[in-house]
Amino acid sequence: MILGIDPKVDYAFKHLLGREATRPILADLIDKVLDPAPGHHVQSIEVLNPFNPKEAGDDKLSILDIKARDNAGRQFNVEMQMLAFRYYEKRILYYWSRLHQQQLHEGQDYLGLKPTISISFLDHVLFPQAPGYHLRFRLLEESQQFPFSDDVELHILELPKFTKPVAALNSGLDVWLYFLRNAETIDTEALPVQLQQPMVLRAVEELKMLAQTDIERERYEARRKAQLDYNTGLKVARMEGREEGRLEGELKGRQEGRQEGRQEGRQVGRQEGELIGVIRLSERLLQRPQTPVEQLAGLSLEELTRLASALQEQLFEQA
Repeated sequence: MILGIDPKVDYAFKHLLGREATRPILADLIDKVLDPAPGHHVQSIEVLNPFNPKEAGDDKLSILDIKARDNAGRQFNVEMQMLAFRYYEKRILYYWSRLHQQQLHEGQDYLGLKPTISISFLDHVLFPQAPGYHLRFRLLEESQQFPFSDDVELHILELPKFTKPVAALNSGLDVWLYFLRNAETIDTEALPVQLQQPMVLRAVEELKMLAQTDIERERYEARRKAQLDYNTGLKVARMEGREEGRLEGELKGRQEGRQEGRQEGRQVGRQEGELIGVIRLSERLLQRPQTPVEQLAGLSLEELTRLASALQEQLFEQA
């Protein structure tokens, strides 16, 4: 049986990892990402926002992140992101900080704060300058490279960079990344021996049940379609924006009358045109009247950037 379910689709991802019944799968995945020293493994996990299918309505475009706390009190924000949004690194920091500060209640002191760890699986490349697919970020002193605090930890796992064949899998994290990338086409009756790990086998069974339940399958297909539609629309908007920017940039460059002016004009024009495309697409997805291009063209690059960021944040927060 070909599984036919892509766990990168947010609905399937949270169905697989964000329910009370699947906490052991989540704990195993987080532990494989952290690869901790002996004595610091994730032994148990509590899901702080258990999955509710209603939060992934057919007509909404939201990100279904998973908030969890382990036996040591560490907090985790885990998400799968198939959509190549701009400013994604800013979003990661924003939601990391929100989850971290929510630990303290009135009257409590800072000693009660435990580490907060962000884990983002991306179906696109956010950092093309880095060859590795698993990027770990901490706050370090610039010259001597010691950490400011062990409470801040960010993991970015860029799935397109993970290209190992099944025979080359040599770690628990490798197995999970291969599964996330290839689960949709896996033959459950001929599972490679490398994937025959207890929690991976359990994940296969969970996705099989999703595939065989009519209402769950319909919800999954609706979310998959929404994500594909958005990515397609975003690519078109950016192509249109780049073309608008090229024309505008050339006009600005000619008006400047100097080589420096032409180069700067083209660059600014491309950026403005792309942002205008993103703004108008976001407004359509939010079902709002679209701002006329002429009005947007009158805004500065900084104003366009702020507006595009605000609209995309609203898309993120839809539920």
